[in-house]
Amino acid sequence: MIHNYTNLFAGLTTPELVLLISFGVLYLIRIFYLFFFTGRILFRGNKKVDDGNNNPFSLIITVRNEEDNLKNNLPGLLSITEVDFEVVVVDDYSQDNSYLVLGLMKERYNRLKISMLNQETRFSIKLAQNIAIKAAQNDWVLITPVSIAKVTPAWLENMSNLLTNEKNIVLGYSNVLFDKGFFNQLYRIENFYSHAKSVGFILNRIPFVYSEENVAFRKKKYFEMGGYGKNIAEPFANLELLINLFIQKKTTTILFNKETSIVKTETINRSDFFDLLKKNIRIEKHLSVAKRLVLAFEEFTQLVFFPVAIVVIILQFELWQIVVSLLAFKLIAYLFIIKITQNRLNERKIFISSLVYDLFMPYFKLLYRWSFNQRSKKQKWRSKI
Repeated sequence: MIHNYTNLFAGLTTPELVLLISFGVLYLIRIFYLFFFTGRILFRGNKKVDDGNNNPFSLIITVRNEEDNLKNNLPGLLSITEVDFEVVVVDDYSQDNSYLVLGLMKERYNRLKISMLNQETRFSIKLAQNIAIKAAQNDWVLITPVSIAKVTPAWLENMSNLLTNEKNIVLGYSNVLFDKGFFNQLYRIENFYSHAKSVGFILNRIPFVYSEENVAFRKKKYFEMGGYGKNIAEPFANLELLINLFIQKKTTTILFNKETSIVKTETINRSDFFDLLKKNIRIEKHLSVAKRLVLAFEEFTQLVFFPVAIVVIILQFELWQIVVSLLAFKLIAYLFIIKITQNRLNERKIFISSLVYDLFMPYFKLLYRWSFNQRSKKQKWRSKI
């Protein structure tokens, strides 16, 4: 068998040899990325958060027409007494009874602080966040969605324990609650992969985040960056833009477990999913050139790996056993890493669909990114006329 393979390699033409070398290099790159990026969080173990500290912080919530979520979710949050925190809510020009509900709750809960925007304003979410951060009394702020469900003291206790002087950011996981519907499934999978990708890059000293939710950071960093500044005109991303300006591996604590994860009760439709894709595209657009190059290289190798493997099997069929064995090893390792990661985060009912998603979605996202960027360029051109 070895003699046969030796003869086969000896008889390869230059293009065939280049193809095999390309496959080998791509395989090593993808294996490296799988273990040292996607899977690296698993090798670190769960972060110990039982040190007994209780560092005060401010929960930041912005709302618009969220009367029902305020009634259903905020009392449970405000009733937690084991942790020293305040809740700062800014009403973003609601047309329902949101502000009235907040006013009634204010009478019952001293830790609740409320404010409001009293007119329709461009980039109002960013302005509301600015008001909330300025109103926060504590050194740390934690960005929280009003649709949060299943609030437990353990979540806030664990976050509070890690707000130490050596850190600037504590990064938790968030996603939407499982519900029937095609786009709910797509949204949850895309969100899961975005978080996993962000964590892998942070651990490899290429730090950035795709989400502001369930992220705590030092309030002073917001003002050191000058607030939103020129980033206020970005329509798809908010505090992620500022966090990515000062995030560093050594000053970031990553919490990637179910105790510190949050889920949201939101009905996800088609536009929500595509807005998530747009937000991720725009966040990457605001990263440094070096980070964008690393991301582009990773995405390129992911896109071309399987097509090259298929071409090798077709043109060099005698090597199919070797190629298939290598692919099987990579697949088994990938299944192992993704399954354990999802179990750690208590992500259910997306395992099989997430595998299919990861296989085909990169090609769709490539086309969608190109289409979205083209539309954005046209809109900028029209705005200048």
